Amino acid sequence: MNYIIDHANINEINEVLSMGIDKVTANPTMYKNNHTTLQDFIDYYKNKELSFLSAEVMGSTFEEMKQEVEIILAYYPEAVIKINFSKDGLKLCNYLHKKQIKTAMTLVFSLEQVLAAINAHADYIFCFVGRNDENGSDGLQFLNDAHHATNGTHTNIIAASIKNLFQLQELSRIGIPYAAIPYALYMKSLEHPLTNSGAQTFKEDWAL
Repeated sequence: MNYIIDHANINEINEVLSMGIDKVTANPTMYKNNHTTLQDFIDYYKNKELSFLSAEVMGSTFEEMKQEVEIILAYYPEAVIKINFSKDGLKLCNYLHKKQIKTAMTLVFSLEQVLAAINAHADYIFCFVGRNDENGSDGLQFLNDAHHATNGTHTNIIAASIKNLFQLQELSRIGIPYAAIPYALYMKSLEHPLTNSGAQTFKEDWAL
C-alpha cells in the first residue's frame, strides 16, 4: 500500500518525504490551518519531483471549476485535479479524462458514488473510512466494496480519513493501493516497543 501524506505543514511533510514517501495531498481546511494557500503550497512542491501532488478546484459549477483547472495547470501541468463529488464534478472529471488530465474525486462516501466516479473515468477516488464510521456506516467494508468495484478499471482507490493503526492494517489486508495518511498517524505507525527495547539491548551490548 502506497502512502500519500495528507497534510499541509511544510516542515512535517518534508520530514516524511525524507523517509521515502513521494506523494502529497491536502485540502482547504489544512491550508487555512497552516496559514498558506493552494497556489503557495503547489509553488513550493511543484519542483520536488513528487509522483503525486493534488490541487483542488472549489467552484460550484462546471464552468467555474474548468476555469480553476486552467489556472492550476498553467503553473503546474502535472497536478492531479482534486474534485469534490457532485454532478458538475462528474462532468468535469469526464471532460478532463478526454483531455488526458489526471483527476481525483473526493468526498466519496457510498458505493453508488464510487461507481459514478468510475464511470466518469476518475483516475483516483478518495473514499472516507473514519467519517463513514462516525456516520454509523462500516468504513472498512465500504473500502473493501469500493476496491472490488475498481477491478478491471483504470481507477485507483485512495483510503482517506484514516483514524487509527487498526484501520491502516485492515486497509493493507484488503489490498487498497493508496492510503492518504495523516502525519501524526504515520509517525505513530513507526513505533513499536519491541523495536525500542531491542535497539536499547543492542546499544548496551555494543558498549561492552
